[in-house]
Amino acid sequence: MTTSVGAVAQATYSIKGRVLDKLTGEALPGATVQVVGNGVNTGGGAEENGSYSVPGLKSGTYTVRASFIGYKVLEQQVTVNNQNTTATFSLTSDNATLNEVQVVGSLGVAVERSTPVAFAAVNEVKLRETLSNRDLPMILNETPGVYATQGGGGTGDSRINIRGFDQRNVAVLVNGVPVNDMETGQVFWSNWDLGDVTKSLQVQRGLSASKISVPSVGGTINVLTRGFDDKKAALARIETGSNNYQKYSLMLSSGMRKGDWAFTFYGSRRTSDGWVDHAFDDAWTYFGNISKKLGNHRLSLTGLGSPQSHGQRIFAQQVGLFSTEKAQEIGAAPLANGNRGFQFNPYWGKLNRYTTDASGNKVYQGEETLNERSNYYHKPQINLNDYWQVNSKLFISAVAYASFGNGGGVSGLTSANSGTILQNSTTLQTDFQRIYENNYDLSKNPTRRSSQFLVNSVNSHRWYGGVVGADYSLGDKITLSAGVDGRLYKGLHYREVRDLLGGDHTYLNTSITNAGDRNIDPTTKLYKGDKIGFNYDGKTQWLGGYAQLEYKTPVLSAVVSGTVSEIRYKRIDYFRPKQVTVDGQSYDVAFNQTQTINGQTYTAADGHFLETPWADFTGYSLKAGANYNVTERNNLFMNVGYNSKVPFFNQVYNAQGVLYRNVKPEGITSVELGYGISYPSLKATLNAYYILWANKSSNSVTNNGSDIVYNTVRNVNARHMGVEMSVAQEISRSLQLNAAIAIGDWRWTGKGLLNQVTEAGVQVNPVDQPVYLDGVHVGDAAQNQFQLGLRYEPIRGFYVRPSLLVFSKYYAAFNPESILEENSRTDAYRLPTSKNVDMHFGYDLRPMYHEKVRVGFRASVLNVLNQYYFTDVSNRNSSNVVDPNLLQAFFNKGRTFTIGMSVGL
Repeated sequence: MTTSVGAVAQATYSIKGRVLDKLTGEALPGATVQVVGNGVNTGGGAEENGSYSVPGLKSGTYTVRASFIGYKVLEQQVTVNNQNTTATFSLTSDNATLNEVQVVGSLGVAVERSTPVAFAAVNEVKLRETLSNRDLPMILNETPGVYATQGGGGTGDSRINIRGFDQRNVAVLVNGVPVNDMETGQVFWSNWDLGDVTKSLQVQRGLSASKISVPSVGGTINVLTRGFDDKKAALARIETGSNNYQKYSLMLSSGMRKGDWAFTFYGSRRTSDGWVDHAFDDAWTYFGNISKKLGNHRLSLTGLGSPQSHGQRIFAQQVGLFSTEKAQEIGAAPLANGNRGFQFNPYWGKLNRYTTDASGNKVYQGEETLNERSNYYHKPQINLNDYWQVNSKLFISAVAYASFGNGGGVSGLTSANSGTILQNSTTLQTDFQRIYENNYDLSKNPTRRSSQFLVNSVNSHRWYGGVVGADYSLGDKITLSAGVDGRLYKGLHYREVRDLLGGDHTYLNTSITNAGDRNIDPTTKLYKGDKIGFNYDGKTQWLGGYAQLEYKTPVLSAVVSGTVSEIRYKRIDYFRPKQVTVDGQSYDVAFNQTQTINGQTYTAADGHFLETPWADFTGYSLKAGANYNVTERNNLFMNVGYNSKVPFFNQVYNAQGVLYRNVKPEGITSVELGYGISYPSLKATLNAYYILWANKSSNSVTNNGSDIVYNTVRNVNARHMGVEMSVAQEISRSLQLNAAIAIGDWRWTGKGLLNQVTEAGVQVNPVDQPVYLDGVHVGDAAQNQFQLGLRYEPIRGFYVRPSLLVFSKYYAAFNPESILEENSRTDAYRLPTSKNVDMHFGYDLRPMYHEKVRVGFRASVLNVLNQYYFTDVSNRNSSNVVDPNLLQAFFNKGRTFTIGMSVGL
């Protein structure tokens, strides 16, 4: 009996939990946890994932204090009662001058157990450990409902789908500022290299927490960059890897300086030969932030950009061209001259330019490699944020921003206005040498007019905008928010001659209807830098407002919000015939053309460039949601919403600038239910969604023989529904598990309207040709997903992170223009299940030199098993949507690796 009593007296327990940054939710490794009371004064330090454990405690009450350099100390009273106890801390900066929760809200970031939306966050630690040399969206494949691929394999050419909606319908915000292209909704990830400066990355699926009106159907991606740092730091990295990948970067943060100034600057240089043949990568990146505390204001000026160029593999190819084995796997016949490997890229070639001397002998200049398809762009973006705590009840956030995009894509063009140029029948690559000889040889081409050449398709823009929002506390539980979002956008679109490839000049054939500049002599010689093919400006004006009412208690959070936006589009065309307007009627007066009206003769000199009237649309959204914390560890949430979405610019006008008939706003209805479990060592969410998209519009490009055809389908409905689950489990201090599962069912419903025009402006089918899509699966993304990952730290500082990713129920993107009769309706082609394994490693040495210097090593092996699977599948041949012989695809990259070293202060 004495022994038993003694054993009970000796029983001890632990207090454990995590220490997090309140603003971003990311871990604070190295934070100190002190436990005082009951005759004890002890403590411990937080691990890499922010977790801590203080053992050896008897039953009783303790004061637990968490602290970290640059953050306010936080205390909790904790009672240990014959079992282990948890206490998690969310620390705020000790120099903070504003309410972090309000900052989070103004940036549209969801908060756990409060915001009633399904979301997942990727913190800075995970980004650093697992991103490797990939584009930023690729790390989001570990989020349920997300399907991200690297497209044709060029750097920055990645795309992302959320719940089956492509990135044109996924809102992307950087520090709360929208970055989707104003005309197409696209996101071009090559415009930024944000991985190293991202502090937190959050994916909100379905209805988002963003207050401004954004083109969000599938979800919202919110990127928070550095700039709120109060800690002095320096970090240098060097990385290398497969395909001659090299990257060097340096980041400097001043911390809060005298006068309440803070600075963060970052720069990097990145080059690579590319895994895809000659998909080279050449990029610089810069980022800078200056923050200043000024009374109750916190001002933040951020500038970023990434001038870059990279080779592309722009169009998917028939499966057999890459692999006979993969073609046979889906029942396709082997392709003659195929089986060229998954890295094969037809869009490049060799060229040895030459001139001729007086004797007619060729004088070669040396062989060079040319890319027929490549991209070059520089999109600097500048944001000025002001966070103003007016008083205890009123908080105002404002941002003014500007973006100046310059660049475009390189492609081939013929004088017949075709994008298909000469290909070598043996190599199947662009035959630049023969093109050069045909253009240069006077015996074949006496005038040296280039019949095939390279052009730049320029898509520059000037974008100015601002968002002003206010949060006003109506009491302890209710907050009213309202704001205004304004944008002015001008897109500059034209083709220009880039390289005449041996010729002296060029011009488009005069027999082509509507091709080239109709306001000049069609035989005008065009030289390098001259505009050719098309030349127009697109203008967008956007004014939106929002209002939101939020009720919040520790148990119940509820929100009701609405937005309204007025959007106007205008197109100014410099190549279509000029116009003369008489008595309100417009008449064409192209080059060498006259119009006699009421006895008066007009010429092009009397005309003006064609400028469409403003096309006005009104969009709005309504949403409501509630989160109920059933217990301290369990919560339920629900949201419902309707979004009347304005169509994009290129869904309003066709390629010739003519307004489509019967253009309707798109209506999206969404309902979602969710359940969450939150423990210090376990977090899990389960949610189900239903989305109905009415009057949906889509655009595609097909190759009809030698002609490029632009297709627009309007007024079709799509129904997306599914279930998603995510789990994060801390099994022990050294082992963590994360998993994601998504099961979806996405189908088209009803029928739509099809319009097809060639690049020369010729209508292919009747206007508003019906297409029959009812019951066909929505393609272009996997509907089912399974992901499993581990992080194992066998010894302090060393980790290994394997990750398994499986995608199934992937239907090929298809051409709805092929389903012109109801009895011809067939489903899209279903692709085999894909499996991929990645491995990430790292080792952080113990801090050196008075614990001021931190040295770390990182390594990643992507596609460890070197398996190939379909990632992107299109069918640009409109004759059949199910024949595997017509499927055109991209595959994943083969096994690649990166290794890197970092030194931080």
